Amino acid sequence: MVRLRVEVSRDLKALAYGELESLCELSDGSLDLIDDTKDLIINYKGSLESLKRRFCRAALIRRAWVIDDTNETLFAELDRSRYRTLKRGRKDNIVSIDLRIARLLVNLARTNENEVFLDPFVGSGIIAQEAMLVGAHVIGIDTNPRYLSMVGSGVYTDSINSDSLLSPIKDNSIHSIATDPPYNRLSISNIDLDSFYRKFAEESFRILRRGGYIAFSHPTYVDSLDWFLNLGFELVISGLQYVHGGLTRLIYVFRKP
Repeated sequence: MVRLRVEVSRDLKALAYGELESLCELSDGSLDLIDDTKDLIINYKGSLESLKRRFCRAALIRRAWVIDDTNETLFAELDRSRYRTLKRGRKDNIVSIDLRIARLLVNLARTNENEVFLDPFVGSGIIAQEAMLVGAHVIGIDTNPRYLSMVGSGVYTDSINSDSLLSPIKDNSIHSIATDPPYNRLSISNIDLDSFYRKFAEESFRILRRGGYIAFSHPTYVDSLDWFLNLGFELVISGLQYVHGGLTRLIYVFRKP
């Protein structure tokens, strides 16, 4: 067991802990939180070398130190500058989420190399592209074929022009899901929000493998928690992301037992 002090983004500290926990799990390790007054102080059980390889994909972690009886040794220092290159906003009627949040969702869903990842609402393609960068086999679904072109094509990507609530994907075939579902009337004009999230929860439970994770965000005025819990999903973590005066996102992570 090793004690680590981890400096994270303070604006999303609760979600940063969730990301740290997911990276520990992907490294075949585990953690115990000791203190979160300033930085995150944890006891880590597992291979430090494996954890260090995973740290490079983090969105909210900045630095980490190994703590022993007499001093601290720098363990990892990450350059997060790439997450400042993409601005929030709307382009060609697509609302883009923050690049940092896209990578965070991918990590919270425990997206792993060579496993099958799904973004059922591709939109700008940002989340799907982040999953490709960590080595997953990516499936992207959208009702608008123009959006699917943003995901790209290749050996590790599949694009499906379909209704995500009635997808052709087989039962229990997806390892992880991360997405930013539509939530305004223009995006889902044929169905009310409550029915939309109920069907989204049902479809996610059907296609996820046992032990699989789903991470997604939506505005705080949307209530989806009960739909996921009633199906049997386990709530892993939730947290808030302030976007601007008119929008705060709620981020959920669920596990299919």
